[in-house]
Amino acid sequence: MKIKGYLKMMRVKEWIKFFTLIPLIGAILTHATPSVLILVAVIFFCVIGYGFVINNYFDIEIDKRNRKKVMKGKNPLSTGEVTKKGTLVLMSLLLVIPIVLSCFLTLTGLLFTLLSILFLTLYSVRYIRIKERFIVDIITHGTMFGLFPFLAGFTLAGGNLNMVVLLIASLFMIIGCESLLTHQINDYREDFGNSSTTVVRVGLKRGWALLVLFVLLSIANLELTAHCSDMGMVLHGGAFAYLTAYPLYTCRSEIQDVINN
Repeated sequence: MKIKGYLKMMRVKEWIKFFTLIPLIGAILTHATPSVLILVAVIFFCVIGYGFVINNYFDIEIDKRNRKKVMKGKNPLSTGEVTKKGTLVLMSLLLVIPIVLSCFLTLTGLLFTLLSILFLTLYSVRYIRIKERFIVDIITHGTMFGLFPFLAGFTLAGGNLNMVVLLIASLFMIIGCESLLTHQINDYREDFGNSSTTVVRVGLKRGWALLVLFVLLSIANLELTAHCSDMGMVLHGGAFAYLTAYPLYTCRSEIQDVINN
């Protein structure tokens, strides 16, 4: 049961289908070998898992007051299912593995991996807690889950940075910002009075306005990337469809509530 609890601390189901793809896309763009792709996948499985574990570690009291998280058992540490000592051991393992593996690939890739880890730490750690700093929480989320992981995957596989690569990296950063905004919109009622997120501070209507702004920024970035590269029509159209559908899908329950009311 304890092992299951520690696995739950990583909340893998919440990110395995999306966040791990970002560094892998970076590696794929460099035509990485299967062995390098596997290493990149393992590295960022650990890095992202670390980010969610440290978030749970410092959010114990907040999560106890969040009915959704209590019902779904998202933070086993807040319910006593796992211990603080065991959680620290888990975090240590999730830090050592990606750093060691990155050292076998490239120094630039190691740098971006370390930057991802640093921002994930600063996002949740006590006294700094970027996650509760106005607007900075949104930008940091995009940086640590979008920008740095993509650049890490690309450079770990031996890629050389150029303008098009940086444009793609910034697009993933914007998507990472949208990801947090949709999360904050969905959790607005639970967070109000318990956590000082950007959407809680500006209100739900302005939170929606911020989300629309980032969606427009992502589309502008996509069009600029398409203009500067040989992106085909199929990929261009698919990316455009994803950028417009993603926020609608992730906020579908909130949209439905607005329609019903």
